[in-house]
Amino acid sequence: MFLVFFVLFSGCEERFDTAYMPNYIEEKRTQATRKGEIIKNLRPVASVFITHLNDVDPVTYHQREFFFVELFAQDKSVYKNGGISYVLYGSNNKEYTPMWVRPIDKDEYDKILYTTNKYARGYLLAFKKLDYISEQDAKMDMEIDGLGEMHFNFATQVPLPKF
Repeated sequence: MFLVFFVLFSGCEERFDTAYMPNYIEEKRTQATRKGEIIKNLRPVASVFITHLNDVDPVTYHQREFFFVELFAQDKSVYKNGGISYVLYGSNNKEYTPMWVRPIDKDEYDKILYTTNKYARGYLLAFKKLDYISEQDAKMDMEIDGLGEMHFNFATQVPLPKF
């Protein structure tokens, strides 16, 4: 009987290390992303995902504070009128406006810069580099003229699992 159990269990081996291997960049991107919506008459009219790219890839995005904005709006004039403003808040509520904002075309998408909705538009924002304390307490306001304002809090961070 002992010999039967020995033969049966001798082939058992733990393979957790290869059975579950998440894509680390995608996990970091998810952790660094915040979502906001503007709702009018119980319907969403604008949906936004903002990703703090410095948290996703600190090697590539280290000279400034970079954010990727994925914007989907039912009214297409939102994309054309330039009526979108952003304000980044650091420690002591010091305000920063973007140094530049540029649209990201679909042919520029990579493993970090891409939209989850095929109808959404992507934008890359660059702000002045924040000090460490301000970066840990970063908050952003986004206002779309005629629709409303959204607030994104990047201060709350979920620790990544260690594998």
